[in-house]
Amino acid sequence: MQARPLRLAPVVLLCAAALTACGSDRPDYDDIARDCAKAVKARAEGDENKPAACEDLSEDDYVALLASKTMDDLGWLDDDGDFDPDRMLSDVQETP
Repeated sequence: MQARPLRLAPVVLLCAAALTACGSDRPDYDDIARDCAKAVKARAEGDENKPAACEDLSEDDYVALLASKTMDDLGWLDDDGDFDPDRMLSDVQETP
């Protein structure tokens, strides 16, 4: 009777490997964030609806992505995409 569990072990391992492989088709979180950023940039001006590509992104990350896009639109990011306080201050200090 002890030989039977040993025969089932390879089958169980094979099934576990197959299930793991099936789950790998899902994009990783970085890919989801990149797709979301592209979808946010592509939406029409004034559209504030959350794109479908952003559904799997956490709410905090989605808000951070929107803030980053806004800072980029305002010209407050440098060429590397980092926040540049001097650019922001120059906008604030300009007189009309």
